[in-house]
Amino acid sequence: MTKGTRTALLVEGSIEEDFVKRAEVAVEAAPPAERVRAGLEAAIETAETDPAAARQALINLRGDHEALAELEKWLGGEPTRAVFGLGAALQVAVTELASERPDLRGLTPELLRWLEGDW
Repeated sequence: MTKGTRTALLVEGSIEEDFVKRAEVAVEAAPPAERVRAGLEAAIETAETDPAAARQALINLRGDHEALAELEKWLGGEPTRAVFGLGAALQVAVTELASERPDLRGLTPELLRWLEGDW
């Protein structure tokens, strides 16, 4: 769903389904070792179109326990580490998206470290 030239990240308070599909396509096209990076890069690309909506989408995601459980399962590894890693990555992204000039691309290494459990 688009509004003008921007991608709508939120539809009725939920993350827009086409955004999720784009991330899934990127993940499925990537080799297994690069899937987390591919999903993150797809998310960042979309978030850059509307940082305020992306921030709200991530805040809403933090309250969606079912979606979080699916993401944690997908990330794999030891369950407690996946929970903490995903939570840390979300907090870093939400904080960055609140800044005057958000730069999620610049935070890719840190976000990957959390999401891949390399901490």
